[in-house]
Amino acid sequence: MTTPRIACIAVIGKKNSPLHLSTFTDNRDALSFHFLVHTTLDMFASRLPAKTNGDSDFGLLYAVDDEVALYGWLTNTGIKFVIAVETPAGAEGDGGVGVREGELKGVFKALQTAYITLVCNPFYDNDETRPIESRRFLSDVKRIAESWRPNVKV
Repeated sequence: MTTPRIACIAVIGKKNSPLHLSTFTDNRDALSFHFLVHTTLDMFASRLPAKTNGDSDFGLLYAVDDEVALYGWLTNTGIKFVIAVETPAGAEGDGGVGVREGELKGVFKALQTAYITLVCNPFYDNDETRPIESRRFLSDVKRIAESWRPNVKV
């Protein structure tokens, strides 16, 4: 029996420009994840007026074919983080796609911390028209994705 794992992490800028996308699975290619992440932007836009509690966690945004679920996080500066969680067929859990409420909050907080560290670097050019190429940020994203397991803190 396999457990859910992170298949993709994406960072989207204030103007909905893709800043970063990393994949951690061989089951789908990066282009399909770009498409899936792009479809979540409508969910961010539709839920934003209703988000009055100050929580950055948007929860489940979109589920695809019982094996991939996309979750979202919106920072107070408008940067969006999207995580695709892959739940292989026959995985343990509550019989559905994804993870329980709040299990990804630690991952989103770790990603936000990595992003804050990146943009606070005085030598980093914070231009939202180009993808993020910082080796440290990329290694942080990889470490975060590979170390996450349900019910385990990152």
